[in-house]
Amino acid sequence: MTTETAPTTNTNSLDKLAKLLASENITVEHSATVLTASFDLENRVLRLPVWKQMTKELYHMLVLHEVSHALNTPTKEWRRQVELHGRQFRGFLNIVEDARIERKIKTKFPGSRRDFYDGYKSLADRDFFGIKKRGIDNLSLINRINLYFKIGAFTKIPFSAEEQRFVDMVEKSATFRSEEHT
Repeated sequence: MTTETAPTTNTNSLDKLAKLLASENITVEHSATVLTASFDLENRVLRLPVWKQMTKELYHMLVLHEVSHALNTPTKEWRRQVELHGRQFRGFLNIVEDARIERKIKTKFPGSRRDFYDGYKSLADRDFFGIKKRGIDNLSLINRINLYFKIGAFTKIPFSAEEQRFVDMVEKSATFRSEEHT
């Protein structure tokens, strides 16, 4: 994805919207050097990429996703789980948490569902996740789970019966609860 031009949406008004949705005075940064959106739980910074041909729906979807982390991902527990299980675990945790927090923000703001649909459609159309080169069948289970919850409406993501159990568990995750055996 190229980062040559600024988004076609008014970022100033969307920065204010992000703060309102998050119910706090988060910092919003736009940068052509970041590859994707992120939310720094510790410092309360929402970072947004500047991509060529960024639609307002895609921009809204990125803001809503990251704002949901601000609202729903517990900072101390996130840090504790990463420290307890290591940096590699962080990627697995983030994929499960992404699915959970997106469900929560869509429930809180039902009108956001269309932005998520259109935003992920845009990413699927651009092959943002690089599945045309790699092929879905060559991806790990956790990466296929991630794609299922993000672009599964646009791309068939195959799972065996055993793998589908894990998809179902992610789909049912309701809280960020740690257990000592996790």
